[in-house]
Amino acid sequence: MEVTYSFLRSVMYSDIIILAMLANGPMHGYEIKKRAEQILGSPISLNNKVLYPALKRFEEMKAVEREVVRQEGKPDRHMYRMTEYGREWMQMLLQDFSAELLRNDAEFLVRVSFFRLLEPEAQLEILHIRADIVNKKIAHIQEMRKLASTTQGNNEFVEEVISFHEQQNRHELDWIESLIQKIEQA
Repeated sequence: MEVTYSFLRSVMYSDIIILAMLANGPMHGYEIKKRAEQILGSPISLNNKVLYPALKRFEEMKAVEREVVRQEGKPDRHMYRMTEYGREWMQMLLQDFSAELLRNDAEFLVRVSFFRLLEPEAQLEILHIRADIVNKKIAHIQEMRKLASTTQGNNEFVEEVISFHEQQNRHELDWIESLIQKIEQA
């Protein structure tokens, strides 16, 4: 089954999470969800409205195989196993890291979380693209500060919000630089 790429762009990080969980071995849906939460934490999580339609789509496109496991006195359990095509699909998703995608925090953080599945060159490219995005955000924040000072007068709370955003972005840049150094030293 041919899956349109434009549809996948909107749910790409969720697809990466699901496939990366299955790369470790067969799992049922609830187990995929719980393992992802353990690894990625709460800011990036899977909900059932994303997880189960994705598993169905992956099964239709032959990226995963489903096995129904009968359980006595309980509902059947559906176990999912990644296929070789699923591994190829996961790699394709991981390696799609345009600046457009990496503006999205979840897309960026999921790729960093699964850097072990990417070559160092791809890791560095992702980090350099994101660093460029963050530098542009900082430049925009500095422009906002100038504009706010001329239009708002002396509003200390507007300055507090602007400073908070600038500090967040500078902290992210420092973190990205430390990742770049770690990769280059390895």
